[in-house]
Amino acid sequence: MTDAKIHDEPLTPPFWGAQVWEPTLEEVNPFIERMSLLVGRWGYKKGNLSEGEYRQILEGEAQGHYERLLKENLKRRLFVPKAAVAWHRCKPDGDTLIIYPHGGGEPMVQAFPRQQINERLCIPDFYAPQGDLLGCFTVTVGNPAASAEMARMQAEGEYQEYFFWTGFAAEYADAVAEWAHRKMLEPFGGKTGARFGPGYPSCPDMALSRKIWQLSEAGRIGVTVTDSDMLEPEMSTSAVLAHRPRARIFNRLV
Repeated sequence: MTDAKIHDEPLTPPFWGAQVWEPTLEEVNPFIERMSLLVGRWGYKKGNLSEGEYRQILEGEAQGHYERLLKENLKRRLFVPKAAVAWHRCKPDGDTLIIYPHGGGEPMVQAFPRQQINERLCIPDFYAPQGDLLGCFTVTVGNPAASAEMARMQAEGEYQEYFFWTGFAAEYADAVAEWAHRKMLEPFGGKTGARFGPGYPSCPDMALSRKIWQLSEAGRIGVTVTDSDMLEPEMSTSAVLAHRPRARIFNRLV
């Protein structure tokens, strides 16, 4: 109980409202989850291989493609990171979070599902009951030049290159999200809490993407939202930050 009271002390963000950040590629590259890319995106799985054989492929062929794309992206600047970040006020109310846009406007009300087992967690639980900060961001590595190059690869039958680059771009967008998360929380002593993206079990409502897009003013980095609440360019992602140290990712809801 003591820790909860300390964590819920009022905090002041370094800015209110929305800002655009444009980190260098060199700043973001260290946040790429290499194994997530090689195994999850590119499909370099162990299968029936021996540990030695698998390690040889990972450190040889897979690592070779990884290093090649990193170098080529630095040279061509095909996928360039951009982030639209924001701090607003919010207040939890049961299973909903009421968001008060900085500068005025109608409050936004967002409902979240609650676990039916375990600790019965719900995202609003991670915010101070008396009112708190809501951090959010939309990030992208997409741009018209990248989209045109991906289309060219498909049209000219460069399917393997298309596969490698689309996987790289998706993982790169996640790296920008990790970078933005850490950068936003630097004034509070470093990365704490958790971020929640629309579409995940604890945050399934894709309509939240549109709210984050509005709150972060992501149109300024070239991101739009489709009628089905998907972000465009495709190589984009968004999230809300629950910055209190007790906040954490949880998945099982039933």
